[in-house]
Amino acid sequence: MRIYVSGKISGLPYEEVKTRFDDCQALLESIGFEVVNPITMGLHQEATWEQHMVKDIELLLSCDSIYMMDNWTQSTGAGIEYDIAFRLGKDIWFESAFARDNRNVMRIQNAIHEVMGMKFSDYIGKSRKRDGFYARMIFVHHCRAMKMKLTKIAQYVHRDHSSMLHILKKYGDDMRFNPQFRELAMKVNDILNKNNNAQI
Repeated sequence: MRIYVSGKISGLPYEEVKTRFDDCQALLESIGFEVVNPITMGLHQEATWEQHMVKDIELLLSCDSIYMMDNWTQSTGAGIEYDIAFRLGKDIWFESAFARDNRNVMRIQNAIHEVMGMKFSDYIGKSRKRDGFYARMIFVHHCRAMKMKLTKIAQYVHRDHSSMLHILKKYGDDMRFNPQFRELAMKVNDILNKNNNAQI
């Protein structure tokens, strides 16, 4: 999924802005997004605000979704970008909610990596290898157990809503009838339960 990063730029020191946008890009790329960063992909600093907006809107239109930094409400340009994304029905991710959800997502990813040795990118791609499918089932199950919406989980694993329903049903079936899968899933469960207890 291709995502555009939006936030306040005007009136802030350039290095501060660049660091914030680069940090957002690194975070989003770490969980599998293709990131469009207007600081590195846009126009030179000396271009006018209007020229920047035209280029930034062009970049936004090439994306499926938009990531709104917490300071976006203080920016006229980011407000325009939000309005365009909303009117075009693009997925909208907000930094504060994303950070909260992402903490949980990272815990699940880390537990899967510890048990199966797989990175997130190994099991969200198109590959139909068994271990990748097992890891994807475990990931989806635990995201859902944390009350995450199916549409958000689908965005993480680059699948559609109906695929989420199939994966959740398959998880239940494999827990009952597939000893190899059950062993992996239980190890992940144990790590996550241990982490939950440690946080209490």
